[in-house]
Amino acid sequence: MRSLFKGACVECFLDADARVFYHVWYAKPTSMQFREGLIKVLDEYIIHKKDFKEPLHWLADTRDLGVIGMDDQGWLEQVWNDMLFTKAEVRSYGVIIGNDIFARYTMEKFIITMQQLYADKDLNIAAFPDKESAYKWFREIDTIKF
Repeated sequence: MRSLFKGACVECFLDADARVFYHVWYAKPTSMQFREGLIKVLDEYIIHKKDFKEPLHWLADTRDLGVIGMDDQGWLEQVWNDMLFTKAEVRSYGVIIGNDIFARYTMEKFIITMQQLYADKDLNIAAFPDKESAYKWFREIDTIKF
């Protein structure tokens, strides 16, 4: 796994052997850092997905992200999700949320909404307590689809 960049609150990696694009929030960002960080991560994904024959999996580690403000939640819903699933054409997206009950409930809602909204895109999306569980899921997707 190699680091692609490290920002003020987020670091982005590429695990080419497993075909996993991985970013980790390691500090609570400001609203500007959050949005700019996600856009930079998205740009890196678009650059690197071209290097792979099969789709590149995306894994986000949000355990240290903290609570997202209402304005940023609105931005995620109105702007980010379309950038992620339409512009970048992400098809397998995993999120590490740990054991936070509120984060798990929010993510379950997000998963259902995204699967309904992008039903025509064969989207695989799930939440995990740790990186190992997510990698296992990605391998299962690969077994089924490729």
